[in-house]
Amino acid sequence: MKKALLCCFAIIIAMWVAVSPAIASSPDQPGLLPTFYDVPADKVAGPPGEIIKKEEIDAPDGAIAWRVVYRSQKASGVPVAVSGLIIAPKSAKEGDNLPVVSWAHGTVGGARYCAPSNVPNPVSDFVGYPSFESTVPNDYGIPGLSRFIKARYIVVASDYHGLGAGDKHEYAVGQSQARNALDIVTAARELTPAGNKVVLLGWSQGGLAAVTAGEKAAYAPNLDVVGVAAMAPANPKSFLIPDIAKQSTGGPRIGRIILLNTAYAWAYPDLHLSDVFTDTGLKAAEAASRQCMQQLSITGDTAGGDSVLFKANNNLDAWIARLDENAIGQVDSQIPVLVMQGTADNIIPADSTDLYVRDACEHNTPVFYIKYAGKDHRALLPAAEADFTNWIATRFTGQSPPSNCPNAEVRLDIPDK
Repeated sequence: MKKALLCCFAIIIAMWVAVSPAIASSPDQPGLLPTFYDVPADKVAGPPGEIIKKEEIDAPDGAIAWRVVYRSQKASGVPVAVSGLIIAPKSAKEGDNLPVVSWAHGTVGGARYCAPSNVPNPVSDFVGYPSFESTVPNDYGIPGLSRFIKARYIVVASDYHGLGAGDKHEYAVGQSQARNALDIVTAARELTPAGNKVVLLGWSQGGLAAVTAGEKAAYAPNLDVVGVAAMAPANPKSFLIPDIAKQSTGGPRIGRIILLNTAYAWAYPDLHLSDVFTDTGLKAAEAASRQCMQQLSITGDTAGGDSVLFKANNNLDAWIARLDENAIGQVDSQIPVLVMQGTADNIIPADSTDLYVRDACEHNTPVFYIKYAGKDHRALLPAAEADFTNWIATRFTGQSPPSNCPNAEVRLDIPDK
């Protein structure tokens, strides 16, 4: 028995070493975040997309990769430092002008150390949590990465402001994450022969970021956004519709609600934590900057859940206005969008994505909508991979985008990879 306990203890130590940084730790979150992610305040301002720091990291065969910190902006226009990954095929050479895929990740939490680039071997095909393959309690990696590298694309992946570099992650503020996802494409030009053609690929929170980036592409006039591929995109408009919002019961539900309310109060000066949180809830809001999503959700449930953490909003009109400000599908856009949604999704319900598609089609956006029968929020990614990689390839070759506004094509019996 003693020998077995010693064996297990050794495994736990080995796991801790595997996820702990091999270099000096940030004083902000010691043991969880390397100092690489720390940027002095006087180094933040500068042209969006300019690299502040870089370090080469391990990559799969046929690829070369860097972890970077680059300059970007919040939705408000305030300069921020943002971290992320830049990946290129080893065969890339000067003057290639390779197309770029910008991956926008889903929800991981609000603490800086939750950044997807801050894990062992972050340059990989997507690894979801929970799964037997995962080494950390967060999603990381990039869906379709192997196919993209084989196709000779540059791939970039922003952590978003406040995850990794910076602080106070503006969760589900699509206009903030959209700028981060566009500026890292510009940053890639410093290290790779990236051209100006870009497709944004996003999932969940990142689906909101990707769609918003397409709608606000004028923010980065140096880029040619030729398409957006969004899997189960979050839509702040649906948060305001009770019949849709009540369907979002899956995964770390309470953690999402805590972080959403906290992040919007961080992002907008007319919103206040005291508008929505009880005294106990204010402690949960403080925890949102220290915990990743799974831990925050367990903390919120243990504290007593909704009835203990939240109260009636006494500043409701201001909150509605800010959520509406970040709603997607509300502006005319000619950038084509591939929308992918699982019918069994209980995190981003199909009704939420249907709402976005109807709005986008009414605003003349060329949308091609696919529903995957029986797929939930996570099963959607492997089920949709062949569709989004093929669709992205056609965007880069200049083929006319298909559209089936506002109806969806339903895919049956799509096996998970």
